[in-house]
Amino acid sequence: LRPPKDTAMYLHNIKFHFRFQGALEVISTKAVDIFLANANACAEHIGSMGGEDFFTMECLDGMGVGHMTDFSLLSDKYAQGAGWNLFDVNSCAEQSSVVFHPYKAVNPWAGCHKVSTRQQLPTDFVGCDYRYDGEACSLNGEVRHPGGGPGDGIVFRK
Repeated sequence: LRPPKDTAMYLHNIKFHFRFQGALEVISTKAVDIFLANANACAEHIGSMGGEDFFTMECLDGMGVGHMTDFSLLSDKYAQGAGWNLFDVNSCAEQSSVVFHPYKAVNPWAGCHKVSTRQQLPTDFVGCDYRYDGEACSLNGEVRHPGGGPGDGIVFRK
């Protein structure tokens, strides 16, 4: 993407609902300036029913700020449809993504980080059907715990 210099713009980042997910909000400096100058007026007319990301997008659109599109940067489980698992690290292996969402617990977040930085493979994790509470896992994995109690979900360490 090569927006013209000094252009007010933001990035549609996901092929889901309204195409602007809060896990990755890419907004040019000029667009931020426009947003900040008009946030109070936007609050009077838009409301807050859709969260901060929807409010921000609606405000920017209302102020005439343009957008570009790149759906490759954000890997978001909410857009995957049915069957996803909050603790699964498989999508973290996608090297074109720079953000993985949601990871709201320590072990899945750390597991995703290890997979995205290639320290571990998704197949190094216990299968999600066999994980203990709080562990990261691989949704299509068949690996079971070799014994012992709960851990971080990594069965094979590198």
